[in-house]
Amino acid sequence: MILFVKLEKNVYLPHKITTFVIMYLSKLHIVNFKNFQGWEADFSPKINSLVGANGVGKTNILDAVYYLCFTKSYFAATDVQNIRFGEPFMMLEGVFSHENTNTSVLMSLQRGAKKTVKRSGKVIERMSDYIGSYPLVVVSPSDRDLIAEGSALRRKFMDGVISQTSASYLDALLSHARVVEMRNALLKTPNASSLQLDIYDSQMLDLGAKIWENRKLFLEKFTPVFQKIYADISGGAEMADLTYNSIFNSDSPEEELISARTKDLMLGFSTTGAHKDDLRFTLGGYPVKRYGSQGQQKTFLTALKLAQFSFMTSLSGQKPILLLDDIFDKLDSSRVEYIIHLVHSDTFGQVFISDTQAERISAVMNSSPIEHKMFTIE
Repeated sequence: MILFVKLEKNVYLPHKITTFVIMYLSKLHIVNFKNFQGWEADFSPKINSLVGANGVGKTNILDAVYYLCFTKSYFAATDVQNIRFGEPFMMLEGVFSHENTNTSVLMSLQRGAKKTVKRSGKVIERMSDYIGSYPLVVVSPSDRDLIAEGSALRRKFMDGVISQTSASYLDALLSHARVVEMRNALLKTPNASSLQLDIYDSQMLDLGAKIWENRKLFLEKFTPVFQKIYADISGGAEMADLTYNSIFNSDSPEEELISARTKDLMLGFSTTGAHKDDLRFTLGGYPVKRYGSQGQQKTFLTALKLAQFSFMTSLSGQKPILLLDDIFDKLDSSRVEYIIHLVHSDTFGQVFISDTQAERISAVMNSSPIEHKMFTIE
C-alpha cells in the first residue's frame, strides 16, 4: 500500500515505509460501561474477533477500546450516556504494550462529577496531552452518516486527520471558529454595522484561506490512496472520487461573503465560509448518497477509513489500532475476501473485528497462521 511521509512545510509525497512502531492494547477491564456490569480480557497483539448475536454488546467493547485511546466514546454524545443504567459510575482500565514496556491507563466517571484520566497512576489534566498517544481508526456502520448527513461530518473527517499532522492547522481551525462565533453574535444584534462585519470578514478570509490550502493539499495526496483502495476492494467496478467544494474555489471569496450579508443578517448566522465547505462523494461521477447501493456505500466508507489508516501510519510511523465493527454485513464475497486478505497482511498492527457469525470468522482466521483470539459475547 502507498503511504505518505511528511516533509517540510506540510508537503506530503509518496514514500514506502518498512519499519513501524506497533503499540497495542494487551488488557482491558470494563466496569459499568454501557450494558456491561463487568468484562475483562487479554488481547492478541494482532487480530481479535468479537462474535455474538446482535445487541449483546460487541460494539460496546470496541467503543471501550476507542474510549481508552480518545478519552471519549465514538458513539455516545455525552459521557454520562456511557454509564450503565442504574449505576453511579463507570470505569475503564487498560494496558498498552510496546516491546517490553507496559503502560496502564484508567478512566472513570461518576454521575455529576468530572471525568478522571490517569496514565501510569498520574492524573492527566489536559486531554490534549493524552490524545494522539494511542492512534486508532474505526470502521463502523455509523460511518454511513458521512454519506447520509450534512457537510459538518465530512468536514470533521478531514479536519480530524489533518489536525493530527499539523498543529498550525488546528490553531487556524480553532481561531476561525471563534471568529465565526463572534460574527454570529454580531449578526444577532439590531444595529450591526458594515464596518464591524468588514473586520470579521477580513479575519474569516485570512484564516479560511489557510484552512482551504491545507484541506486542498491533504486531499490531493489522500484521494489517490483512497481511489486505489476502493478499486482493490470493488475489483475496479466503479471509479470513486472526492471533490472539495469551498467558497475559496471562487475567484472572489470576499465578494461571496459580502453578497451573503443580507441573508446572514436575516438568519442571524454566517451562511458561507470555510466552516461551510463540503466534501462530495461520487461513484462514476454520481453522488454516492443518491445512486450508490448499500454495498457500494459500505465499500466507499471502508476505503475512506483504510486510506485514513494509511495516511496516519505514514506520518506517525506508528500503526494505529484498527476497529472493524460489523464490517462484513452487506458486502459480497469478493469484497469480504479482499478485506480479510488485507487484515492478514503486515499492513496493520492490532485489529479488532466484530461479527455475528462465529463460523465465518473461524473459517477466515483458520486459513492463515496469523495470531488470533476469538471472544464470544453472550
